[in-house]
Amino acid sequence: MRSYYSWKAGDLREVKGEVVREQPLTIAVNGERFITLLASPIRLEWLVVGYLWMEKVIASIDEIRRLWVSEVDGRAEVELTAPVELPKERILTSGCGGGITFRIDPRLFPRIASSLRVEPGRLFERMKDLYREAVGHRASRGIHGAALADPDRLLFVAEDVGRHNAVDKVAGAALLARVPLRDRILLSTGRVSSEMLLKGARMGVPLVVSRTSPTEMAIVLAEQLGITVVGYLRHDTFNLYAGGGALEIDPD
Repeated sequence: MRSYYSWKAGDLREVKGEVVREQPLTIAVNGERFITLLASPIRLEWLVVGYLWMEKVIASIDEIRRLWVSEVDGRAEVELTAPVELPKERILTSGCGGGITFRIDPRLFPRIASSLRVEPGRLFERMKDLYREAVGHRASRGIHGAALADPDRLLFVAEDVGRHNAVDKVAGAALLARVPLRDRILLSTGRVSSEMLLKGARMGVPLVVSRTSPTEMAIVLAEQLGITVVGYLRHDTFNLYAGGGALEIDPD
């Protein structure tokens, strides 16, 4: 809890409330400093595993021999079972915090084929579930949430000051629990930009759902990769921006 001032109708008052936390997290792989991320200091093991997998530093959780994370020091040390060449070319993402990605080439991702079909009513229910479990969002309103879900339940939920980090965290959670990522629903409270869409492609999810909008590049990539993109999912309405094959909609 922190003290700050609230101005309303000409009246300035001191109040106490939750403020979003963020801190640097420096990740070292096999003793070599790899990258420093700005993240919310919660579920950092999920973030480290998810980020390394998203960037194709590792192909599976079995490649990690040891993982040590210190929230106090803002350091993570990862020892792999074999030497690895870390990617060098960095791409600044459209994230609010200026996130970094390395391998964003859409040609690296195969077109997704899935039998998943979801009724729209299930999407509204799962987004409500996400907000119900987003404790940080209810406390401060300044943090993003993401979830990996089946039509009838949420599997993993994560929050972070960065929407990219939140998605990496749910991926890392699934990898650590050895739960398959494919044929799931990826829910996000943040904008679906191209790199967010490619995170979904890396996970093998055929359906990406957001409370806000996708970018034009994300829509183009989704059409190429066979991913259904739903945006502005609120109450009983949504926009279908790409695909549609993952939705079960009555033609009438």
